[in-house]
Amino acid sequence: MVNEEKVIRMTKMASYEEREGKKDKAVVGYFRGDYIGKQLLISFLVITIAFLAVFGAWLALNFEEVMEDIYTIDLMVTGKRVLKMYLFLVAGYLIATYAVYYRRYTRARKRLNVLLEYLNCLDDTEEEDEFQ
Repeated sequence: MVNEEKVIRMTKMASYEEREGKKDKAVVGYFRGDYIGKQLLISFLVITIAFLAVFGAWLALNFEEVMEDIYTIDLMVTGKRVLKMYLFLVAGYLIATYAVYYRRYTRARKRLNVLLEYLNCLDDTEEEDEFQ
């Protein structure tokens, strides 16, 4: 006789494995610190490249002004200001990255734990069915 509860659980497990299961297994395949560290490194590289691109575009658009004022501006103060903007931007972006990927890892771990509970319940009901 077909157990409806087992069918429902197996259907939920199959739909989970088709949709989020592959992503969750890839995420949980790392230790939490390694996964978040990898994402932080990638984010650091991306924000650095983006900052350099935006700064370069600003320099290109204001090249004439910069060249006119190059001898009158204090390069140390300007360099410190640009460095502070960069560090502020990187810090904010890395904090946001940490929060997002910590949450993603935690959610993936919870979903996989639910899947394992479903598997254990199915396993237990099959053992009970064999003894009856």
